[in-house]
Amino acid sequence: MSNQTSDQYWRQKKRALVGYEGGVGAYDRLYGEEQDKKYKRCSQYLDGASGKAVLDCGCGTGKLLAQLSRQGGFFVGVDYSWAMLRLAQKRAGLADNVDLICADADNLPFRSASFDRVMSFTMLGNMPNMGRTLLEFGRVVRDSGQVVLSFSKKNIKADEVLRCIENASVRLTEFIDDEDLKDWVAVGEKRPEAMLKGLNILASLKSLL
Repeated sequence: MSNQTSDQYWRQKKRALVGYEGGVGAYDRLYGEEQDKKYKRCSQYLDGASGKAVLDCGCGTGKLLAQLSRQGGFFVGVDYSWAMLRLAQKRAGLADNVDLICADADNLPFRSASFDRVMSFTMLGNMPNMGRTLLEFGRVVRDSGQVVLSFSKKNIKADEVLRCIENASVRLTEFIDDEDLKDWVAVGEKRPEAMLKGLNILASLKSLL
């Protein structure tokens, strides 16, 4: 990756963060209803967390974490915004089975195969390189672990979603395109036989930054 491309990558991340934090106070009021629709549509995949380690990447104000943490299990919420995490702390961070971490979704501070489930709603459309982010998700989820993702229909084409999921060593089990949702929703599981391919691609990408 050239210096110019690398600079663009980090500038895009900074712009996304500035815009994101600028709307912190009104986030749930503006987007909460739409987020709830997605959570409800995916409830069959989000339930059953007891005894599992679950990552919510781009956890925002912690709305989903607060709902799911009641099931038991262990939850980690990651967001790039301290302002969002402060709201999440008030909502979900007081539960004994929830940890909140400020981190970059492209460079998650976890060992490979740390989680039974990785979920991420809406965030991927704001990433400079969605494929790279999905490779990182594929790294931290365990073999046969579940991945539940949503992607803005406005920003991302369906075929791009499918291609990036394939490269991330995830076998797609359901692709949801409901008219009343503003996002595509993809559900899949980690394909252990394809892990080496995904790690090699991820290593190549990281070496260029």
